[in-house]
Amino acid sequence: MTEIIQILGFACLGHLLADFISSLDLPELPDKPFKCDMCLTYWISIFPLMYMHGLTGLLYSAISAVLANYIYMYKR
Repeated sequence: MTEIIQILGFACLGHLLADFISSLDLPELPDKPFKCDMCLTYWISIFPLMYMHGLTGLLYSAISAVLANYIYMYKR
């Protein structure tokens, strides 16, 4: 149950940060790792989840990235 909450939390956090960074309109920031929900969520969540869960954290960070993409698609 804790893993599901962590995955959902990282997905929501990644989506919120990507929306915030996109609203800043900074031209010096590249699009891919910072303004893409899926990419940003993956890179934000990979290190904490791998620290907490080992190699299974890779799977958890990929799942959270896909969930962040679903949040982005269904937000509109």
